[in-house]
Amino acid sequence: NTRRGQSFGFFFFFAKHKRKGRKTLRSFKNIYGCMDLESEGEEEDEAGQEQEREQRLQQQRRRVFVAVCFEIEEESGNNNNNNKDDDDENASELEERLLDVTIQWKRRRLVVHEWRTVRDRSGARLEEEEDKLVGVGGGKEGKLYFDILLSFLGTSGDESLLLRKMWTRVVRHEKRLDVFLKDDFGGDDGRKRRSRNAMMITAKDADVLMSAPCRFPFLKDESESYDLRESFRANGYLIADGGTAAKGTSSCRVSKTLVDSFRMKTHERIEVILSALRENHSHVSVGTDAFAYKEIGSRGKYRFDALFDKEKEEEDALFKFAKSDAPWVEPVKDILRNAEDIDINISIVWTEPNCSDQEWHCDGAHRGDQETYDEQTGALVKTHGPPYAVCVFMALLDLDDTVGYTEFWPTSHKNAGLLGFGAAAHALGGVQSNKNAKAGDWVVYDYRLMHRGIGNESKDTRRPILQFMYAVDGYKERKNYGQKSVFRPG
Repeated sequence: NTRRGQSFGFFFFFAKHKRKGRKTLRSFKNIYGCMDLESEGEEEDEAGQEQEREQRLQQQRRRVFVAVCFEIEEESGNNNNNNKDDDDENASELEERLLDVTIQWKRRRLVVHEWRTVRDRSGARLEEEEDKLVGVGGGKEGKLYFDILLSFLGTSGDESLLLRKMWTRVVRHEKRLDVFLKDDFGGDDGRKRRSRNAMMITAKDADVLMSAPCRFPFLKDESESYDLRESFRANGYLIADGGTAAKGTSSCRVSKTLVDSFRMKTHERIEVILSALRENHSHVSVGTDAFAYKEIGSRGKYRFDALFDKEKEEEDALFKFAKSDAPWVEPVKDILRNAEDIDINISIVWTEPNCSDQEWHCDGAHRGDQETYDEQTGALVKTHGPPYAVCVFMALLDLDDTVGYTEFWPTSHKNAGLLGFGAAAHALGGVQSNKNAKAGDWVVYDYRLMHRGIGNESKDTRRPILQFMYAVDGYKERKNYGQKSVFRPG
């Protein structure tokens, strides 16, 4: 063993010359005396070097957005009722009583953007297993959290420093969150005081929920805007299901007659394309290989996306339906600012049995402005641009946990920096889906919105979804499909 031999060799050398080394050290001390590492002006030099290091670090720091969550206990002055039916009322009371959150870290230019109270009934914050969220512990009752969304100048890992600083101050105040909260119980003299009925908040634990280089969805239960266009621009999402019309629409579910007709047309198109794929491109293992042709592309294992022939747009009843007869036509026109030249593509997104969950993604890239915050002040300086394309998903069969459905992350369409952070969607809360949609129900979403398809766990049921894409500003779909036709051998 060469390494071991070298170690023993060094040991024997050291033992042999040990006494000689001591003599040499004594001689060194006699000649030079005490070795003093201090010199005149050195403290000032070190202080200057430290300042330079801090300046370099400050230049390297970028604004980081962080959600810090505190698991809290509720204590109400005159209310001893612990009935779980009052959970939501207590949380609502807490929101009403607290007016502001005050946290300062001037050197890092910290800014508090929003705060909220959240009851995690699904247990999404407690455990994730292979990207499938598992309910833990709390069940329907869940745990109550107090979340704060803030941003500050930092580098990788500084969110842990932030959490430690915040938790240290909370502990100093007997774990009361009053240290961060400004309430509405001030006296006439301006001094803070609490009424006997004030909601007292005690923290049990704290953690970083998420950190990202851009602002991320931090959804609160608030009433939606009555303006369809503004509401969609803010959320990137509009749903009509359960037989009820979406806000801003005049009609609801597509009729059963049309759904049956479209389902048959869809089935025929799928079989024609798959037959051509097997005949002309037999080297492709359909269901497991990744591929992209002009008419069809794979979207994961046993997940596909196939286009209807756009060259037959003028004579195809499906395109006529998409242009004028679909219940979402007027809302889509409003969302796209009543543009005259709207390009329409229609495709079938379908999954076969044994298909697994899809990764979070957005269909199209961000074009133009994205939501931007000033690096130094944390103030909003630019909003995201209006949608250049929207998609409509229409269910062709009833959706549920077995055949699967689609999940959407509202407000995730504002900045491309969120790509890769989809795993945090459930923990942050607010994820929407068409899980209980019936055949003929539909949802409209911004082409930039992050979403994912849930797996098909059925034994023998194909899950087809009709996808209608409406694009303006000259946008043409070129990213999601190939150039070569599946109908040509090669």
